[in-house]
Amino acid sequence: MNKKVPISLLALFSPLLLAAEQSSNAEAIDAIVDALNQKQQPECYHFTDEVPPEEFIGFPECDLTPSKLTGSVEVGAFFNTSDNDYFIAKARSDLNHEVGKLRTNWILDVFGRKSEVEDDVTGKKRYETTDQKWLTSLQSNYTLEEGGRNYLFGYGSYEADRFNGFDYQAAVAAGWGRRWYETDIAYFDAEIGPGFKVDEIAETDDHNNRTETSTIVRTAATYERRIYQTMEFKQTLSAEIATKTGENSKLKSVSSVTTKLIESLALKFAFTVDHNTNVDGDIEKTRTETSLTLVYSI
Repeated sequence: MNKKVPISLLALFSPLLLAAEQSSNAEAIDAIVDALNQKQQPECYHFTDEVPPEEFIGFPECDLTPSKLTGSVEVGAFFNTSDNDYFIAKARSDLNHEVGKLRTNWILDVFGRKSEVEDDVTGKKRYETTDQKWLTSLQSNYTLEEGGRNYLFGYGSYEADRFNGFDYQAAVAAGWGRRWYETDIAYFDAEIGPGFKVDEIAETDDHNNRTETSTIVRTAATYERRIYQTMEFKQTLSAEIATKTGENSKLKSVSSVTTKLIESLALKFAFTVDHNTNVDGDIEKTRTETSLTLVYSI
């Protein structure tokens, strides 16, 4: 015999059944949401005064030291077509890396020139390298105090120039520097320290190539100023002064004006002077370079 559930009994229990079903659905939805938004276990934690370290004994402290890479890459070329054709090319990179109190600057500079010359015997013209050099330098500065002006530096450089009387010139130095002046639009740095220099003197008709070493005192200064919103002037001076009389000392000056064209592209005019106090043969002690390059900022 079939038993029928009274309608009054269903009416009594239906709200309870509906509430139970809704509660079950809500729990299922919450479980799905929690699974989708499950937080991954952190590999490290930054301890603060608000969060006691003892709550995160199993976590190492995160390294939150800021790191930044900036710099520029520039290229330039010049062609001349006349009785004496020639071609000039220049490329340079200037990169800076900052992490905490440490700032590292790396420079690579390449320059070359080919000129058309006439053979004395055959009379035929050919292109010959008449100027070629490349140099690189690396310097790291470590600030002694947070937000301070004093720093320790380490410096190294290598230069190979086929036409300055040296096969190569290399130097290392370390010492102390200071930012003596700084505003929103300008700054001035100067530094000094002892070092060591190697000059590989090129072979001539009078002697074979030979190596000269000497201790030096390196001094350097940099002044940079924003002239207008889109124009900057920069002057750098450096001297590697030999401590003994008669040994070669090296002086260098670079003056430049950079004009921004668009956000990351600029035009740069630079004038460089290199001077060696002792040069063999009839090679000029002072060499100059004038360049106009296109600069891309990183």
